Amino acid sequence: MIMKNILLFIKDFELGSKVSSACVDYEMNVEFCDENTSPDDFANESILAIIDLDEDVFFSVGLVSELKRHELKIIGSLKELKAKDLKKLKSAGCDLILSKSSLIKNLPSVISELL
Repeated sequence: MIMKNILLFIKDFELGSKVSSACVDYEMNVEFCDENTSPDDFANESILAIIDLDEDVFFSVGLVSELKRHELKIIGSLKELKAKDLKKLKSAGCDLILSKSSLIKNLPSVISELL
């Protein structure tokens, strides 16, 4: 069986380690990405991207729509959920936007729901 990849656009070490360990517990491969990662380099098995939208380099409608173009499910994470941001990111292609605490607490159920 081929393991599926989850792309993590997360720079915060603590958040990244919590999210990656939850993904690994769910038997998913984890690939950390940054602003220099080309979407064309993603493994074909990549099915989900988790983006820390509090990072300026990742808070981008362009990034979200580019990931969507590669047919990935997208979960965004923000410390503070603001209606204006939510609307913009949802229309760009975010499937789900959660607060950071909710993302960590609910990640296994969110993954199974989206996949």
